[in-house]
Amino acid sequence: MKRLVVFSLLVSLFACARNPVTGERELVLISESQEIAMGADSDPQILAEFGRVPNEPLQSYLGSTGGKLAAVSHRPELEWHFTVVDSPVVNAFAVPGGYIYFTRGILAYFNTEAEMAGVMGHEIAHVTARHSVRQLSRVQLAQLGLAAGSILSPTFGQFGGAAETALGLLFLRHSRDAERESDRIGVEYVARAGYDPREVSRFFEVLLRLSEAGDRQTLPGWLSTHPDPGERVETTRALAEEWIQQLNLSPDGMTVNRDAHFRNLEGLIFGDNPREGFIEGGRFYHPDLQFQLVFPADWPVENTRAAVYALDPGQQAEMQLRLAAAPEGATARQYVQRLAAEGMSPQSGEYRTINGNPAFVGVYALRAQGGTIPVLAAFIEFQGRLYEILGASSDLGRYGSAIERSIMSFDRLTDSRILNVQPDRLTIYTARQNDTLEALAERIDNPRVDAADLAVLNRLAPDASIPPGVLVKLVEPGY
Repeated sequence: MKRLVVFSLLVSLFACARNPVTGERELVLISESQEIAMGADSDPQILAEFGRVPNEPLQSYLGSTGGKLAAVSHRPELEWHFTVVDSPVVNAFAVPGGYIYFTRGILAYFNTEAEMAGVMGHEIAHVTARHSVRQLSRVQLAQLGLAAGSILSPTFGQFGGAAETALGLLFLRHSRDAERESDRIGVEYVARAGYDPREVSRFFEVLLRLSEAGDRQTLPGWLSTHPDPGERVETTRALAEEWIQQLNLSPDGMTVNRDAHFRNLEGLIFGDNPREGFIEGGRFYHPDLQFQLVFPADWPVENTRAAVYALDPGQQAEMQLRLAAAPEGATARQYVQRLAAEGMSPQSGEYRTINGNPAFVGVYALRAQGGTIPVLAAFIEFQGRLYEILGASSDLGRYGSAIERSIMSFDRLTDSRILNVQPDRLTIYTARQNDTLEALAERIDNPRVDAADLAVLNRLAPDASIPPGVLVKLVEPGY
């Protein structure tokens, strides 16, 4: 009963909070200072996961645009932070407390500064309307309710953990209603900041084209929770006209900034950065770290900033390559001894040399649900770093040989062509008489970007003549 009283008091205490955007009272169990602290704690983790694009003029450009919108938002007093992160995926996201992130992938597809402002307004709206905070509060409230339910019903209490997990999955993604609200608020911010709000719908047209093309490598998973791009085009177009009339905006007085935006994109990396690893001819190369490795044939490979993963097509075995969690200069022997001291001793193994690099290769038993899974592990010393390669399968007898061959293929990269590889980059071209995207694509001859891709980047038909003097985004091949 005491817990139920405390539960009721907490709900009564926090239910009086007002939403900064709507002014309505709502249940919020997280204070503004806690919200800001959450963002500050998350920021270094996000930058460690994605990396910050080392282009200060571009970072300043994003920050300047964001600052204009934040100033007319419902929470201008927040200390806002705007960062371009190093990912080719078309995405933008926000965390509580005023932290906004744009991928370099999404920047490439904006055709004007006003379009960029449209997405910026949407992400700022998630913060000003406290969408994440509201959802986290619901999770906390549900957990309090589960605790109370456990007191009242021993049967319900038995399922408390599972229910909490399900609620977490349910609430920690923005609902479609929240996304629609952010679209609505975002258009308002764009208009109040002096940008042309009609540009907002034009970027959603790009999302629609990418979605229709089924480009899952480019589009992120958040499209599954956002409203349909076609719906957003119509909705934001109507909202733009409403705000133009309400604020009595003159078409000549609204900011678009196409050419200036294009100039800010000059040299931006487009697509995956091969300097951070790529597959060619069935072999994985990492030019920056100067190593190469052959994963088992026909295993799809995913390269992330934290690790490289390879998965058996039948999903019966997986490999993972990453830097070991060891001090710089640590040896394989020291690392094996440290693991043993922590209770992780190999079932079998030996110290050996892999292509001239000191290493340890052994079998460990990894605790998993319902028992253990055997893991063939290798710790390889290479250029002052210790690399960890793990191959896990419940049927190591079947997959062990393929995993071991892959481990033994780890070697120094010496091919100068691979070592000097560079990423594809955006270049800004001034159109000449009779230029078309088809002709320009043929001239550049980039095997990864054709005329259809350039058409989406520039909102032009591949075979249409481009008026002389118009700026066009092209993608120069790096390799």
